Amino acid sequence: MIKKEHILDSARKVLSEQGISKLSLRKIAAETGCAAPSIYYYFRNKQEIVASLWEDIADGLLTQLKQRDDKEAAYREFWLSRPDDFKLFITQPDYYPYVVDSDAYHSVETMMGERLPGMNGQLMDKIFRGTLH
Repeated sequence: MIKKEHILDSARKVLSEQGISKLSLRKIAAETGCAAPSIYYYFRNKQEIVASLWEDIADGLLTQLKQRDDKEAAYREFWLSRPDDFKLFITQPDYYPYVVDSDAYHSVETMMGERLPGMNGQLMDKIFRGTLH
């Protein structure tokens, strides 16, 4: 039987190799080695898959923020070390609503406060311009 973790690993691989525009349940199923309908046992659609991937990333982000006094530096360093994840979770209009509605994002907002939108804008500029340092 196919496992949820295998589906998520396959989705991450498809995303990293082909990008968000090429992500489909059919491609995830092919990478996982199962029929596309098997994925529906765990996920209703690709948005739910991306939301699950976000939860995994968010756990790491929250851990880093909790461990550091300088929350801005921790947030910036986390995302600059994962520019593809930032592009997927923070800048994709198809997935951003799933991210901002999550408990994890609400926790990030609580920790970062009013600085968060500005920091996201600065990070977006750095990441899309390719100036990661």
